[in-house]
Amino acid sequence: MTGTNFATDVRQGNPDLELAVLDWAIYLAPKGTAIPADFTDNTGLILPLPGAYIPVGNLDKKAGTKLATAINSTPVDTYGEQSATRIIRKSRDTTVDFTMQQTSMVTAGAYWGADFSNVTANATTGEVHLVIPETAFNIEYSLVMIGFDGAAGSEVYTIIDSGRATLSKSGDISYNDDGIAMYPVTMQLLKHKTLGYATRISYAGGGFKTLAPAAGFYPPVTSITVTPATKTLVAAATQQLTVVDNNGVDRTSVATYTTSAASKATVSSSGLITAVATGSATITATYKGFTGTCAVTVS
Repeated sequence: MTGTNFATDVRQGNPDLELAVLDWAIYLAPKGTAIPADFTDNTGLILPLPGAYIPVGNLDKKAGTKLATAINSTPVDTYGEQSATRIIRKSRDTTVDFTMQQTSMVTAGAYWGADFSNVTANATTGEVHLVIPETAFNIEYSLVMIGFDGAAGSEVYTIIDSGRATLSKSGDISYNDDGIAMYPVTMQLLKHKTLGYATRISYAGGGFKTLAPAAGFYPPVTSITVTPATKTLVAAATQQLTVVDNNGVDRTSVATYTTSAASKATVSSSGLITAVATGSATITATYKGFTGTCAVTVS
């Protein structure tokens, strides 16, 4: 390992993948409002959401925004063992916490677990009366949270969405002479039958497009290349094949291999060719339905 840069060569650290959220925009819409399949256009810019989505506005920076998850599980205890011998996983609970700073119809409804969409201001005085229900109704929302990082032209968006977000807990509202009224809430994200998920996290934007391969997210495979494409061997000699997809990712260990003439040359499950007898054989590598070949001549 002499001369190796540990951070880049061993740890393979990449600070560009250390994402932050410098600003948030949170939108709520009535349950059933469509959630876009994609949030950005071909240039990486955020697309407008359907009109039913209403932003909650400014958010408390000190409180931050938290995405939390918990696994519900049951340990299996066994006689003679000091610790559980098995854990049965049952479900996952996911919640989001944020504190709203603006007083509006949507923030009040989200905080109190009530529908205030039919409340109107007095035409003369402007007064608004919100009757707080004794029981919080099980009101569900379509939720989209858009987090921003980066700079203009290289934006990175962290996006959380759920087709069923419902109030789980409301924090205290503090009224004092050196601060504003804030509305802290915890929302539970539930599985949506049509969407098929409770929580979806997306990473998008022009800045993330360039980072996606480094993060391990590659465009679809459309072809593979086998190296070497031709090889001449003497009997009993070997040659290791390498299989790389069109994204430059090494797929050697996960490709499958066949030979057209096992009496001339064989190939192992890892892509190692062994020459058997004088003649020729075609070795074919297959990955995700795509194939590449190596023409082998045994002399």
